[in-house]
Amino acid sequence: MEETKSILRQYWGYDDFRPPQEQIINAILQKTDTIALLPTGGGKSICFQLPALILPGKTLVISPLIALMQDQVDNLSSRGIVAKSLNANLNYREIDVILDRFVYGDLKILYISPERITSEVFSARIEKAKLSLIAVDEAHCISQWGYDFRPAYFNIAKLREIHPLVPIIALTATATDKVILDISEKLELKNPEIFKKSFARDNLSLTVLNTDNKLNELVQILGRVKGCTIIYVRNRKETIEIAQWLSQQGISCGSYHGGMDKSTREKNQQAWMTNRVRLMVSTNAFGMGIDKPDVRIVIHLDVPPSLEEYYQEAGRAGRDGKESYAVTIIDDADITAARTNFNDQFPSLEIISSVYDRLCRYHKVAYGSGMMESYDFHILDFAQYVNLPVKKVYHILNILEKEGWVAFSEAFKVPSRLQILANHDELEFLEQVPTTKSKILVHLLRKYEGLFVDPVKIDEPRIAQEMQIEEIHLVHHLNLLKSEGIIAYYPRASEPQITFMQPRPGADGFNIDKKSYMQRKKMAADRLDAMILYLSNEKKCRQRAIVEYFGEKGTDCRKCDICNGASENTLNSEQIKKVYLHLQETVLQQSIDIKTYAGIYPFNKRKRIIRAIKDFESEGLISIDNTGYIKLVKV
Repeated sequence: MEETKSILRQYWGYDDFRPPQEQIINAILQKTDTIALLPTGGGKSICFQLPALILPGKTLVISPLIALMQDQVDNLSSRGIVAKSLNANLNYREIDVILDRFVYGDLKILYISPERITSEVFSARIEKAKLSLIAVDEAHCISQWGYDFRPAYFNIAKLREIHPLVPIIALTATATDKVILDISEKLELKNPEIFKKSFARDNLSLTVLNTDNKLNELVQILGRVKGCTIIYVRNRKETIEIAQWLSQQGISCGSYHGGMDKSTREKNQQAWMTNRVRLMVSTNAFGMGIDKPDVRIVIHLDVPPSLEEYYQEAGRAGRDGKESYAVTIIDDADITAARTNFNDQFPSLEIISSVYDRLCRYHKVAYGSGMMESYDFHILDFAQYVNLPVKKVYHILNILEKEGWVAFSEAFKVPSRLQILANHDELEFLEQVPTTKSKILVHLLRKYEGLFVDPVKIDEPRIAQEMQIEEIHLVHHLNLLKSEGIIAYYPRASEPQITFMQPRPGADGFNIDKKSYMQRKKMAADRLDAMILYLSNEKKCRQRAIVEYFGEKGTDCRKCDICNGASENTLNSEQIKKVYLHLQETVLQQSIDIKTYAGIYPFNKRKRIIRAIKDFESEGLISIDNTGYIKLVKV
């Protein structure tokens, strides 16, 4: 249709669509329920944003993350398209005005989270809205078989009850056939058209590197491959540590994780987007909705929980179609850590039941009572009470909240944060006569990492207890340090609270949906096993392994480390001769061990180099001591 291409040129500046965008848009304009499965960088958002401008009514977009919604709203606004989002940062009046504009005014596209659907204010207004389209972004979240299951997505079916004739488009980057079927059933789609773009990326080279010196390999890779980079790690602490270490090596980088202050995240993201810093070290909180085409390399330093999540993150490299790389650098401990993290996320039903029981005892909630009662709640104290790691307790509390037993206030999820603004020289007074302020700073520096880089979450009650001072006294001195410009201090808005959503049941009355929970646990275990199998694979083309995992027939990419000979063990005679001559020169100049020497060569040759060195040893040309160091026998 000429109209669609005209709008594409007018607002997005493109002359033509990428396949299969135009077919998807035409299906929507014909009021057909649609599922669009487009890999990261495939242009999913245009598939519903463009028809929203053509259709006579309004478009409602359900999206899982505030950051993702805001990124798309900002992008649309920059193109002159009227769009807004409803999020927890807005007050009642602001929400009211936005809903009025959507129902009665010029607001064409409204983004909401799935939780918003059950709000009485929203449901009353949405009945009056003249909807032409409902778009469900990250639609895999509705499926228990998906990698990021989110029960609130079940609320979307209520919109179909209110607006039964409005077409729905469900979009996701990564989904198996089983997840696609589940999406269709849960959203109650009517004979949906399903569009899939091949998962194969012709310009993306995939490599897995198993090493016992990850940081050394990281620096070598960054030296070989120039350009914009994302480095993914699996926890917030690592983002700070890796970013600091890289900065010390003279490499410009920023860090990003969900626990950072919003202004800090935005500042770091903008520095990366405008190429003022080359690297972004991040958790998986970074990347969704960020359209930066010139990312040359994506590096993973830990094991992702699934191939779905991995390929979505890796796919952020090379959106401009130019040669790009996705490299995973791991050691043996990372596999163990991934399995440990899985066990923390899916504790036994007995432990979940026990923690709920202890939670009731902790707050002295009697059997048959407690419904809608709220209490102050500090997770560190409770974790100590139940004698479990805080991380494990957090996962269990998250399960209890998803199952409808408890709810937590915003303050529980957004605690106080603190950053040290003074430099090290300005803190010399710490070494002089101790004062309450200096003692507090010393305690903070010993207890928390990354305080000089970004705002870090702190727990005032725990700090006060550890320092044996009153909490009010601690907060007073933190505010003094803030007024003197020594720290930035962002106290939580209120005390974190827990609300019991149901009466405490009798001894045998507590339950969660066991069948559903065990199914999700098994699927998560299967996804992790598939991820580990991919990382340990030494024979099959990496891209072929991924596309076949998603049910597509694959062919060898001729770009990955496997296709380039990483699994081969032998060199030809000419290559062996060159390696021996180079090895002679190297050993004469410096003492070197076998792994370090092999590390001089590209990834795809290292196994062959190690094999050749061991052959030299068996031939009596060299010796290798028990620490792996090489000595020449014949020169």
